[in-house]
Amino acid sequence: MKLGRISAVAGVAAATLIGSAASPAMAATAWTRTAHYERWTGFNALERGQGVATDGTYFYYAGPGGMVKATAAGDSETASSIAPIPWDLSGTYGSDHIGDVEYYGGYVIAPVEDGGKGYQHPLLALYSAGDLSYTGRYVHLPLAQMPGGVPWVAVDAAAGLVYTSPWDHDAAQGTDKLVAYRLDDLLNLPSGSTLPVARTVKLSQPLSRIQGAAMWQGRLYASVDDKAKSVYSVDPASGRVAYEFHQDVEPGDEVQGIAAWDFGPSGGQLHIVNVGSGWKSIFLYLQHYTRNG
Repeated sequence: MKLGRISAVAGVAAATLIGSAASPAMAATAWTRTAHYERWTGFNALERGQGVATDGTYFYYAGPGGMVKATAAGDSETASSIAPIPWDLSGTYGSDHIGDVEYYGGYVIAPVEDGGKGYQHPLLALYSAGDLSYTGRYVHLPLAQMPGGVPWVAVDAAAGLVYTSPWDHDAAQGTDKLVAYRLDDLLNLPSGSTLPVARTVKLSQPLSRIQGAAMWQGRLYASVDDKAKSVYSVDPASGRVAYEFHQDVEPGDEVQGIAAWDFGPSGGQLHIVNVGSGWKSIFLYLQHYTRNG
């Protein structure tokens, strides 16, 4: 995630509410927003404002102010970390930012950037899902593939792959590929290794400002902070991109990370973090979208 995204969250102000968003109607698509959503302000928002993942029981959040683990039902916080980036990474590489996280096999996988150093050290770091403690394990991603940092990470467990994509600074040009690594390499190569690229996937159309992505039913769903605040799906085998829906947000809001889990029709399958900026306040909220039929 880049400076525009960081500054949007950094101004977050006070109190926590849950309710229904006032926003433009969604276009008629196969997806609708559920009635329920979570909303935070103050420090609670700073801890959650970049990424989200889930294991079906808990949501795992990352933000400029730390990391949080909370129950999916009732949003009861069970663990937190105020300064999750360890000195091993911040002192050595200048790591200063965590993007959209992923959950797999008892780990929270965090994409870690060094924006203050010009995005020269894209990393993936592993945290214990139990208490969000840093495991001491991290890997480098090849800089040639990730020249603008690493804004998100997604796991395709069925294929044994981990996906990222480069961040594009030119919104008109967009990102035209996915980069795939072997999940086994992420978990077992010596800490500090550079992950070898398993393959790259050429997208059928470029996507600008992908803030987060998650696998669901064999497709990669991307939360895109374009003008329409879109969600696209990608076939990771062919690279075919399909428009899914625009998010039910205000035009000035900033869409962030995305998680995928089927909680049923009332709970939705796609769960997306957004930073809202109303007339009097800046806040954070998590919305849920359910597929019709």
